Amino acid sequence: MTFYELSIIATVSATLAVTCVYFFLYSLYRQSYIGLWAVFWLVHFIIQIFYRTPFHQMSIPMFVTVLFTVNANYVLLLYATSKFLNRTINKGWYYWAGAITIFTDIAFYLKAHFLVQLIPSCIFVACVDFWHGYMFTRKLPNKSWGKNIVGFAFAGLGIHTLDMPFLLPVTWFAPWGFLISGLLRFVISIGTLILYLEKSFHDLSIKEAQYRLLAENAVDVIYLYRLQPKQGFEYISPSIERLSGYPASHYYHSPDMFFSLIHPGDTFLLESLLRNPAAHAKHPLIMRFIRRNHALIWVEQTTVPIFDERGVCTSFEGIIRDITARKKLEQDVSRLDRLNTVGQMAANVAHEIRNPLTTVQGYLQLFLKKSIFAPYTEQLHLLISELERSNLIIKEYLSLCQNKARELKPCPLNKIIEDLQPLITADANASNKDIHYYLAPTPDIHLDEKEMRQLILNLVRNALEAMDSGGVVTIQTQVNEQGELVLIVQDQGKGIPPHVLENIGKPFLTTKENGTGIGLAVVYRIADDHQANIQIETGPTGTTFRIIFKVS
Repeated sequence: MTFYELSIIATVSATLAVTCVYFFLYSLYRQSYIGLWAVFWLVHFIIQIFYRTPFHQMSIPMFVTVLFTVNANYVLLLYATSKFLNRTINKGWYYWAGAITIFTDIAFYLKAHFLVQLIPSCIFVACVDFWHGYMFTRKLPNKSWGKNIVGFAFAGLGIHTLDMPFLLPVTWFAPWGFLISGLLRFVISIGTLILYLEKSFHDLSIKEAQYRLLAENAVDVIYLYRLQPKQGFEYISPSIERLSGYPASHYYHSPDMFFSLIHPGDTFLLESLLRNPAAHAKHPLIMRFIRRNHALIWVEQTTVPIFDERGVCTSFEGIIRDITARKKLEQDVSRLDRLNTVGQMAANVAHEIRNPLTTVQGYLQLFLKKSIFAPYTEQLHLLISELERSNLIIKEYLSLCQNKARELKPCPLNKIIEDLQPLITADANASNKDIHYYLAPTPDIHLDEKEMRQLILNLVRNALEAMDSGGVVTIQTQVNEQGELVLIVQDQGKGIPPHVLENIGKPFLTTKENGTGIGLAVVYRIADDHQANIQIETGPTGTTFRIIFKVS
């Protein structure tokens, strides 16, 4: 085998290597421009088979076919690279390729000088190579060795293409020219692999940064817990500090810390999860969690087990969500359900008991008028007063019934308070206490006037009963920064005990000896009917109720 033949084999082998590299990349990325690059190098590889026949020995059809294929193939290369760069190919390339093909075919047919036949096509191919060299080195956004290697290799091919018409007749240099061409193509294949390895690493880094950003800024806690060979946290997001009060680093150093924060009554749930994570994959675990400041919160934990090739669960991923607000909402809904039940019960009680009590009260009043019962006047008055008290309790029960009609109409809240002022002031004076009013201008809102009277009276009477003689109850109205109407009732009592505050608004809950536990339940029911929110501030110096109404 001669050196000339060896150089051609080396060139063809290098071109085949580039073709294989691009087909391999296309199988990985499935990008259309990579597929077009692969087709270009495959066609280029096939054309090189014809290079063993000197141009002047080719027939006219063969020469025309080879020349047209070469120019069209380089236009395909331009199109593919333009897609890669998200650019539109300049139509001038099409016109240039067509004009050169026609000119060279005519020159070949007229048997013009060898240089006249080759130089136009060589200039076109060289310009395409130079364009690629410039685009790869200057227009790709990421800095990498791969793009520089590919860019400079294309530039080298451009220079080598320009010198080909002049050096091809030099017999001793022709094999070296083929070797140089093959080496540059091989460098392009290596550079392309490096470019796409760097691109893959760059894309993975961006994705990792995005996922890490999502995980580290998520409100929910995201974690990966390893079960084998040694139990511990592989990852836990920084939001665990907001949830528990301890930074994430504590959990890496001491995995048992997480278990110590679980409420003792719920530790069995976590132990069950660690024993068999797959069994809890479909249903979330709801547990109580004790924060660093000893506050109790509710959390919901969702897990996804991870298995190895043997089917053994080696770790599990999880998401922990604070559902304390949801639990509170569920408790509020449960309280409203109980209120509804009490309302229905109250209607039945009123129907079954109120009429007999009225009959008994009537007979007692009749007995008072008879002289024969004169010795029992005091006892009869006591019985009548107890019956009146029973009727009052039944009346309060009836106020819990949720089926009665409401008339919501635009109404000034300040006017309702002013109408109640004589009654409220009389109650305060009877117990040697005082009432202060601070009524700011407020807009009219949709209210049921009768129910609003009941709400205000219940709050004020509770406030009066919570204070010692000489205390002051403050009634205030205002519009807050959100444009909502706020009714404020403030007393100077001793505050509400924590165990009562947790269950406030529930029926029959009272701290008064003669209380029924219905007053605040009625307040909460009326506020709920008016879509109002109740806020309570309490302490040793008194309690403040804020009823916040939305202004439509």
